[in-house]
Amino acid sequence: MKSEPVSTSPRERFLFLGSSLVLAVALVVGMAREQQWGTRWLPLHLISSNATGLRPGQEVRISGIPVGTVQTLELQANGQVKVRLRVQERHADLIGPKSVASLGQEGLVGDHFVVISSDPQQSSDTNRPVERSLPYEQPLAINNLMHRLIDTQTELQATLRNTTRLTERELPATLNTMNKLATTLERETAATTPGLRQALQQLSSTGRSAEQTAQDAQQLLRLSQPLLISTLQDLEAVASSSRRILESLQQLLGWSNDAPKSSD
Repeated sequence: MKSEPVSTSPRERFLFLGSSLVLAVALVVGMAREQQWGTRWLPLHLISSNATGLRPGQEVRISGIPVGTVQTLELQANGQVKVRLRVQERHADLIGPKSVASLGQEGLVGDHFVVISSDPQQSSDTNRPVERSLPYEQPLAINNLMHRLIDTQTELQATLRNTTRLTERELPATLNTMNKLATTLERETAATTPGLRQALQQLSSTGRSAEQTAQDAQQLLRLSQPLLISTLQDLEAVASSSRRILESLQQLLGWSNDAPKSSD
């Protein structure tokens, strides 16, 4: 049994063609936006001794914003690598003499991208070079860094083992010596403390006795001083009376002050 052909109206055919045309236009617009057709570009290049981490198609970023892509990598005769970049020309004023290119990465295992440090300049469309050259900072060699880290960790572990071994060997002897010293000091302190306390008590008693004796002597001197003065005055008066009595006797007996002469 034969199937009859499906008839389509002109309206349906126009709708089909129109929708196909709209899809084609949308596809072209999407491709143009993806490829940035009509965008003016500023060519750049940098020289690297090693192209590790660099590849065509990578993003070029300024201040974290994508502004271009990596175009090609060319191996030079001297073994260095020439990396050609392109940056949107409207961002060209952000690239100046102090700008430096380096390699960045999203996290620890993400994609790499080229970073250009910004050095804003005054806008000038004239005398703009056809292609600029940027200095490039080589990224750290992760493998060498990991090897150094492993070597450092090995040396640190060996140092810790030696320190632990030395501590286990020397620390008990040191603690034993300190224990003996503490015991000796405690014993000597216990033996000398009573004698020292007694000596201090005797010294204190002697000091108090000497102070008391000095005070008694001073008091005795104060008490005996008037009596001594009175006695001296009495002795002086007795001596004066005795001298007068002698002088009276000499006059009475006819004695002179000279020695008596013998009679003829």
